[in-house]
Amino acid sequence: MKILHKGLLVEKLTRQQLGKVVLPDSVEDDWFRGKVISIGPDIEQDIKVGDIVIFPPPPPHLGNYPTIGDGGYIILSENMILALED
Repeated sequence: MKILHKGLLVEKLTRQQLGKVVLPDSVEDDWFRGKVISIGPDIEQDIKVGDIVIFPPPPPHLGNYPTIGDGGYIILSENMILALED
């Protein structure tokens, strides 16, 4: 798959895959984390393949983020990325 413009293909990470943060099951995540799989050619930020990015849940009017395959991969716009995790 070829990602266009300022898009990113991100593998959404589960709690088990994160490793660094341990939260009880009763705590719901307000923010999502994912691993960057592919980036578009027009990305302006310092985002690279393999980075762990933090992004918000989709806005209510959007529904869900577009998914690829079994739902583990999502397509995001560069402006949806809030932070890079160390």
